Amino acid sequence: MDANKFESRLDAPRKTKEQALFEAVLRAAISADRQGLFLESQVILDQDASLRKEDVELVWGSSKFQRALSDRGIKTTQNPNLTLRQETFLQAYLNPLNMLTPQVLAKRMKIGLNEIDGWMRQKEFAAAMAAKSEDNLKKFLPMADAALGQKVQEGDMKAITFLNQLTGRFDPNAKQNLDVPAILMQVQDVILRHVLDPAVKRNIARELIALASGQSHFSALPEPASASIEVESIRVD
Repeated sequence: MDANKFESRLDAPRKTKEQALFEAVLRAAISADRQGLFLESQVILDQDASLRKEDVELVWGSSKFQRALSDRGIKTTQNPNLTLRQETFLQAYLNPLNMLTPQVLAKRMKIGLNEIDGWMRQKEFAAAMAAKSEDNLKKFLPMADAALGQKVQEGDMKAITFLNQLTGRFDPNAKQNLDVPAILMQVQDVILRHVLDPAVKRNIARELIALASGQSHFSALPEPASASIEVESIRVD
């Protein structure tokens, strides 16, 4: 079944399976509306036993079907998997001005606690609530940005620090990415230019190489000292 064909004109001489399904769901919807029933997924299924839930959901999601209902003045829920009571509750609960818990709001809307508990266990209802919550959160982002900007203008250091961290300009907790081996090689070059004793130079180089390799500089064995003893000649007049 190609859902995209619902969006095209279904006026071919020979009916396609998409056209037949579309017309069957629309007939069931019109029949339910004429009986004064509010249009929901289950209501449509009750009108035509040959329809399946997944077929109704497929047609319901097409803009062509929604336009067909709107043109006929037929009101329905936005989500075929939700009842009118469920959608009304979601709209009220997720209103940015609502400060009530689900239980308190349900009681005010004359929805039993057992009923609301059952809704929470339905994957369709839970998914719709999560989607609406995420949509609401996105609406608050401009307000959060404006509040943060106001705090920065007031000189709030916590807000300034947070803004710097948010934008990546400065993070005091971030580790500095230093190239330790490269720095040690530069230190070695400086030392070797100023130290004249060849043995000392070699010992310094050994220790720096050990550090660059991630080892302790004590692991570098120093070059053995010369056993010869230079005796200063004393001139006797």
